Order: sequence, then C-alpha cells, then structure tokens
Amino acid sequence: MNITMDLETIPDQTPGALEKIMEAITVKSPDLTKPKLIDALGLCQKNDKFKTVAELKEFWLELHGEQAREEQATEQWLKTSFDGTKGQICCIGAAYEDNEPVSFVGAEIDILKQFNEWVHSISAVRAVESAIPPNFIGHNLIKFDLPFLHKRMVINGVKPKFKLIPHARHGLTAFDTMIEWCGFGNGISMDNLADALGLKGKTEGMDGSQVWPEYQKGNIDKIASYCIDDIICTRNIYNKLTFKGENHE
Repeated sequence: MNITMDLETIPDQTPGALEKIMEAITVKSPDLTKPKLIDALGLCQKNDKFKTVAELKEFWLELHGEQAREEQATEQWLKTSFDGTKGQICCIGAAYEDNEPVSFVGAEIDILKQFNEWVHSISAVRAVESAIPPNFIGHNLIKFDLPFLHKRMVINGVKPKFKLIPHARHGLTAFDTMIEWCGFGNGISMDNLADALGLKGKTEGMDGSQVWPEYQKGNIDKIASYCIDDIICTRNIYNKLTFKGENHE
C-alpha cells in the first residue's frame, strides 16, 4: 500500500506568535572586530569617543537594536514552519501507487480530516486491516513529514484512521528517498537527486522558501501545484531507486 506524500508548511499562525518571540529575544550586536564595528557604524577610525569593542557594540544596539530585534525575531518565527509543534500544514499532496496525485488545501484541520479519510478509503478498498500501516514514500520523510503530520494531527485532535508511525524506520515502515541515497545523517536535495538520476526536478522558480510568500498572496493553487510536482518527482525517484518499471540485464 504505497502512498507517496509531501507536506507544505507555514509559520506559527497563533495570534501574537511573532510578538511573543520579539519580547523574549535577546538582541545581539554583530560579532565584529573594533575596526569593522567602526566601519559598520559609519564612524571615523580616529574617533576617540569609544575606547572598547564593548562600547561600540552598546552604541550599535542603541542605533539598530529595535530593527535587529524585529529582524531576528522574524527569522526565528519563519523557522517555525519546520517545527510541527508550532508551524502549520497548508497543503498535503499524495498519490496512491501510480494513480493521479491529489492535494488537500484549506484550513489545517480540514486538510488533516480530508487526508485522514482519503488514506482510510484506500485501506477500505484494499481491505487492509487498520493495524497495517501504509508504506509512506517521501523525500526527507522520516525526519520531517511524518513527525510533523503526527504532531499536527494530535494538536488538532484528528485521530488517524490508519496506523501512523511518526518515527518510522526506513525500509521497514516507510521509504525515504534521501536516506536510501545518502544513508542516515546525510542529505541531498530532491532537485540534485533527480538531476543525478536523469529525472525532471522540482517546479522551476518555486521552492519551499516561497510557500509562505505565496500563501500570503492567496496563491493556494500555486502551492498545491508545486506540491503535486514534488509528489511526481519523488515517485519517479522512488521508481528509479527501486528499479521499478525498467528492463534490466
């Protein structure tokens, strides 16, 4: 019961999430030498007002501290899109075996419910017992997608109607194309792996960093299309890695 899966995620949407980070963050001045700090502040090298690096850093914080606080907090907040405890799912793409991929978009809880029912419906058609987990296939699936999906289902109170293993083992309860190629602890981008295998890569001009900006613009269809392309690319990589559908000597 092979299901190729991919998640698209966005930062923490809890009201006040960014402001909370801004309040908690400790702003740091640049870790520069005295001459470089003087240059960064636009001061004359012969300026005698500041005797030490510590004084220069304090002056930098007076001038740029609030702007740096906002920038550093925003950077931390954007990274919550990689954390299933805080970030949210804005799209799930999936494909059963070699069938046409589907995508689920909308409010996160609706996405989770729709995906849950979709996987369950496949299990019912296959007459697969709920105790037998689907064999999920993905790129960076084991470290990212499965744990993220599990956390969001728990947080949203959506009980899986299939056996979801959040910390799966490659080759036993899931197939991670990145681990299959690189081994544990190493990595390769989907694009680079597809290129190495002579396959078409991800959507041109679109990558994971563009999901949030496109979501802000309301371009949900573009995100869904990008997610579907990832599913197709991942499935092609899986087929290549497993010698599926090829003639071999």
